[in-house]
Amino acid sequence: MAPRAEAPAARYDSRMRTSLVAVALSGAVLAFCALAFFGVSAAWSVALGAGLATGNLWALAKIVAALLPDERSGPQNAGPWILVALLKMFGLLAAAWLLMRHAVVSPVPMLVGFGSLPIGIAIGSLVSDRGADSDDR
Repeated sequence: MAPRAEAPAARYDSRMRTSLVAVALSGAVLAFCALAFFGVSAAWSVALGAGLATGNLWALAKIVAALLPDERSGPQNAGPWILVALLKMFGLLAAAWLLMRHAVVSPVPMLVGFGSLPIGIAIGSLVSDRGADSDDR
């Protein structure tokens, strides 16, 4: 029996890694501010929203990395990854709906937590070393 090919490791560039960290950190800062000014319930909602935002960016990065052509194997089959992307989107909406439906979170603070996504992406894009892409290849 032929040896099974190992799945390639995720090929995140420095901007993506920095953005993932920045989204998580900005979510933590927003949750801490919510705790200081609005209480535990709001901080919990902000933290869960930030966690969903971070998980969403991580999953999107995995999907995009899998779809990009690889030097070793050439173009990838996009069919299964499109299904994964659709399931990711459905899962995000279902998780947000279930959290709000069962009153685990409050909608507005959770939305504030989702705000960590654009904040973190902007910080990650500004802070990351743009010359590091040549090192990643």
